[in-house]
Formats: sequence, structure tokens, C-alpha cells
Amino acid sequence: MKTSFARHLLTMTFLLRASTLSALEISSLLSERGIESDSVVLGMRVTSNTGLHLASVQESIFHSGSGSGLDSGSGAGLTSASGPTLNLGTFDIQINAGATLAGNAPALAAFNRAALQWENRIADPITVKINADLASLGAGILGSTVPVLITGSYDSLRGPMVADAADEADDAIVASVPTAAGFSGLLPVGFSFTGDIVATKANLKAMGFSTALLDGIAFTTNDATIRFSTNFTFDFDNSDGVTAGQTDFETVAAHEIGHALGFFSFVDVIDPLVNAGTPDAVDVSPLDLFRFEEGTANDPATVAEFATFPRSIQPNVAANTDEIANEWRMSTGRLTGDARQASHWRDDALSGTLIGVMDPSLSTGLVELVDFPDFRALDLIGYEIIPEPGSFLLLAIGVVGIAAARRHRTR
Repeated sequence: MKTSFARHLLTMTFLLRASTLSALEISSLLSERGIESDSVVLGMRVTSNTGLHLASVQESIFHSGSGSGLDSGSGAGLTSASGPTLNLGTFDIQINAGATLAGNAPALAAFNRAALQWENRIADPITVKINADLASLGAGILGSTVPVLITGSYDSLRGPMVADAADEADDAIVASVPTAAGFSGLLPVGFSFTGDIVATKANLKAMGFSTALLDGIAFTTNDATIRFSTNFTFDFDNSDGVTAGQTDFETVAAHEIGHALGFFSFVDVIDPLVNAGTPDAVDVSPLDLFRFEEGTANDPATVAEFATFPRSIQPNVAANTDEIANEWRMSTGRLTGDARQASHWRDDALSGTLIGVMDPSLSTGLVELVDFPDFRALDLIGYEIIPEPGSFLLLAIGVVGIAAARRHRTR
């Protein structure tokens, strides 16, 4: 029997509209809402004159569980910087290793290889800074990720995302993401929208917001914090396969980096509120702007429908990340959905189909790689993704093959 782990988002974002509550008052407020304070990472919303706000951090915590994998073979006047010039090689993920990680050369090397999977295909001239370390995280927890989240009014973030995609023909669908005036979404009963979008700090860098601005709002130059448990056995080199009974460290690191870059859904914030019976006003994430119901009358089939149909911002409802040309199933919530975080593709252990590294589970002895859907999701929300070099080679081979066949027929 395989020993595997499933990724569970146990510590959720809880956005506080006031910045004057004491820790005791916050704990009391959470208790009133039926939420245990030790299951929520708190952060104050700090208003800046740019219209952007610091949101509370969202932590991904990983527990042992079931899964499968691949065989190891309101910002009035707010503007972003001008669109970045494509220049593969200028995107950099800086890993600020803590003492324990720095002292484990194989682990740090694996982490850097995971970063390279993303760096090899992202062309934004930005630097993403990640604090990382190894630590004892408690029973069943493999690792955790805490991205810095920043909130802004809907149109102040939608505009730069659309502008960023304007020079890429394959991203034309982004222009059809509705403005705030045209946006609608499906929510659980009693919930409402704040009118804001919350994004990772790294994602906002990719959209073109200046690093200095974002660092000032967040009071930190860091973009995310990732930790891995010292209580589990990792294989730090999958080049010769993954040792039976061990977990591939590079796969876990690549997955965590994906969350830091912006692969997350606010449905994971709504899920525990639904479970606790405490409706609230909620934000959406950039990825949620592409989240639609699967197989219902609200599942878009045309660009016009994409522009007008309501987004699915609700747990326990089958949903896709949908760009019309492609759609990929999503998980639906740890507490009230399919027992997987909504900030992931649908688990291949449930569907039988692995979509990409942002799958919510991984068996020991197996490897998952960053794949087309993973890159495409980031492409849609503001990153500049370069086609895989191999695709050009395959096309060239195909053209040569056709030419050779034609010459053969004319003989």
C-alpha cells in the first residue's frame, strides 16, 4: 500500500476590515463565528493611499493522506508600471534559506531545481523572494506555504491584468474578463462580494505593479514563506527515481512555489465559513475570474458567455478553470467539498487524470512536474509564459516530415 500525502489548507485567510482589534478581541470575534483561532492566520488590512491593502496571509499546510502521481520515470488613479518586456532569463526566484535548509545541501539543490522549472518558462523581469526552511511542523504535516496577499478594488487589479495580456494573441480571452460593473458570481446563501480582488504579492509584480510599491504596502521585501517538515523522509534527487516510501522534495517545492506565484482560490476562505455557518462579504482571487460551474447552464462555451456568465465562487460545486479553448476541473473544498482545497486542480486520485503539479495529492515514490495547465493558469492571471522549447522543435520536425513526404510523392 502506498504512503502518500494530501495537501490541505487548514489555516485560512480571515480578512479584518478594522486595524484596531487586539489579539484577545480577534480571538473572541473568531469564537463568535465558530472558527477556532488556531486554525486561522490573522493579518490586519492596512490601507494605503494607492488603493491597495495588505490582506491577511493564507497558509497551506500539508498532511499525510491519499493521492497519486506520475511514475518517477478601490484604487482611484492607481496604475501599474508599463507592461514588462519579454526576456526569458530575467525572471528569478530567490530562495532565502533558513539555517536548517542552508545546512542541507541536497534539499536546497532540489528546491532550486523546483524553482528552475518555473524560471525556464516565465519571462517577466521580476524577482520573487521566498523565505524557506526545514522545521518540525507537527504530526502529519509535510510543509506549509504563506504567500503575502494584497487586496485592491476589483477594477484596479483587473485593469493591469487585462493590459498585461493585451500584447499576446493567445491571451485574448483575458480582455473579456468583465469589469466590476459587469461582474457577477455565484456564492453560498448569505454571502456577498466586497468588490475587491486579493492577489499574491508575486502575482501583482507580474501584472506590472512596482516592487517598491508592493514592498511598502506589505512592510516586507519577502513574497512568501515556505517550510518543510523535518519529521518526514524526503528524496532530494529524483534524477534516478524516487526511493520507495519517500516523498519527492522537488515536486512538493514546485507545487508550493505555484501557490506563492498566485495559484489560489478564495473558495478556500469561504469553505470554513460555510462549514461554521458564518456568512460574510468575500473577495475573489485573479484565478477565480476564470472559475465557472462545470456542466450546468452557467458553463460558458463562447467568448460572449465567458464575459457575462457568473463565476463560481462556492465550495462543494463542480467547477473548472475555463478559458473557452481549454478547461480544467478544480477541487471544491476541504471541509464542505471533495475534501481537497479548492486552490488545486481536481485530484487525479478522484478523476483518474493528472492535470498538473497543482494537483492536491502525491504518493510516495512518484514525481509530478509543472505542466502546461499550471503555466497556462499563471499566463491568464498576469504572467508572461514562453512556449516550451520542445514544442518549436516538434513543429519543425513535423514540417520537415511533411516536406519529405511531398518529395516522395512527386518522384
